[in-house]
Amino acid sequence: MSRVLLALLVLLLCVPASMVLAEKAQKTKQNVQVHKEKISEVQKEIKRGQAQINEMRQKERLILDRLDQMELQLQLIRDNLEKRRRERTLLRREVAEKRKRRKQLDHELEQLRALLAQRLEALYKFGRHAYLNVLASAVDVSGFQHQWVYLRAVAEQDSALIGQFIKRQQEEEKLTQALASREEKLGRLVAKIGQEVEELEKVKREQVALLQDIHNQEEMYQNYVTELAAVSRELKNKIEELQRKTGRSKARIQPQGGFASKKGALPYPVQGKVMSRFGPKQHKKFGTKIRSKGIELTTEPLSPVVAVYGGQVLYSEWVKGYGKVIIIDHGDKYYTLTAHLAEVLKQTGATVESGEIIGYAGYSPIEQSGGKVYFEIRHLGKAINPEAWLLPALASTAGAKAR
Repeated sequence: MSRVLLALLVLLLCVPASMVLAEKAQKTKQNVQVHKEKISEVQKEIKRGQAQINEMRQKERLILDRLDQMELQLQLIRDNLEKRRRERTLLRREVAEKRKRRKQLDHELEQLRALLAQRLEALYKFGRHAYLNVLASAVDVSGFQHQWVYLRAVAEQDSALIGQFIKRQQEEEKLTQALASREEKLGRLVAKIGQEVEELEKVKREQVALLQDIHNQEEMYQNYVTELAAVSRELKNKIEELQRKTGRSKARIQPQGGFASKKGALPYPVQGKVMSRFGPKQHKKFGTKIRSKGIELTTEPLSPVVAVYGGQVLYSEWVKGYGKVIIIDHGDKYYTLTAHLAEVLKQTGATVESGEIIGYAGYSPIEQSGGKVYFEIRHLGKAINPEAWLLPALASTAGAKAR
């Protein structure tokens, strides 16, 4: 829809002078009246088409608003998902540390068990009355007291070892419980993340469905496009008729010098890469076949965009589907159109020089992506392949003159 509107806009801008000259060249009032009636019919068709455009714009705004809301929802879910993932990473790290601590405790318990085993083995060797035998071996009271103190110390040490063993066992039990609790929490967290992922996928599916809805809207636009195409053909036929009557048919025009002499030597309007070429192609979103009347270049957002040749600005406004647009008249019925601008520096009627900055690269309003510039070259209202007129390769210095 926007592509046809833009073509019609360029056509109207490119021919006003020839139309005026043609009307002046009419010798009879009857021919003038015929042309006026045709213009009136076209204007009526344009008004009806404009009413359809307004209706489609309202629908498009609603769809874009829904897309914005869904994108916001997606971003919130992504942020929350990232937060949960960070929490899971920290929790896993803590669980790993506790497992390491438990491994150390197991090692200490094994050492304690070995020590107790040695103590029991020594007591077993003394027999059931080991303590009495030790006391009885004393030769006097002093020796008896000494042996008693020794045995008491051994018993206290054994008791302490047993206490340590029990304490270690309790610590191990607590650590095991804490570890189990942590792992349970981790399981719940992972499950929660899984639910959030499902919600995210659901939103994505809704977005895909919305894109399909937009595709269905495209079918509604076809009737309008057909109507505008008929208007465009009518204008073209009228222009050709006027040109034939004034002896300036485009079939006899052989441009000399000026813009025509720069074929193959014009600079690119912006530094970047050609991502979409002139001619027929398939729409990447809707799968429909379309014919591009220009080229699309990708570049850094807000890169300077320059005039490829000197001339006068015929149009500097916003166009649906193309964003901010500048159309320049370069003489000899050659025109360039530059679209998807974030900012325009030249207004209608301004004179520009070759290489002069006319704006800055913006984005495609339809694709909502940054760093894009759309560029057309037209002669006699007809789009021609820009790459045949531009330098053979997109030089890295494109637009550098303007910096």
